[in-house]
Amino acid sequence: MGPVLFVLYTQPLFELIKKHSIQHHAFADDNQLYKETVPDQIQTTIEIMQNCITDVELWMTHNKLQLNDSKTESMLVKSHRLSVNFPLPSSMRIGNSEVLFVSSVKNLGVTLDCNLNMTQHVLNICRSAYIELRQIGSIRHLLTAQATQTLVCAFILSRLDYCNCLLAGCPQF
Repeated sequence: MGPVLFVLYTQPLFELIKKHSIQHHAFADDNQLYKETVPDQIQTTIEIMQNCITDVELWMTHNKLQLNDSKTESMLVKSHRLSVNFPLPSSMRIGNSEVLFVSSVKNLGVTLDCNLNMTQHVLNICRSAYIELRQIGSIRHLLTAQATQTLVCAFILSRLDYCNCLLAGCPQF
């Protein structure tokens, strides 16, 4: 099934999610659900999310799709003040599984932590760019200047520029 047909096939799923007053984002078969809340409503919000995910699982089963519990992640995004002043739950129930809240997630190649800090993402990009640079450096004596420039653009600058327009639009916290 191509991407357009898949989106058309799963469109009713998005309506189901909206009925729970939950926002969502989808890219192919990768879906994110999120809901904003205040500290004293965290448990209620988690219950709303759990109910929504239960309905999503039922819809998916009925429509010959499967929610992959092993790839399901859950994260509470919070301010530094919240984690100090307010006790937070450590997990939520999804289907028959208890899913622990993780401290960071990777979304389309961008790593975000629970404080929306980009430090881990920057470290990952620097690490992979450094590895590529060392590999190019090891064969540099065999390359022309143009070939070196092409390799640097393809393997290093492309990593530095990935999601640049997305990240430039992020609000400053």
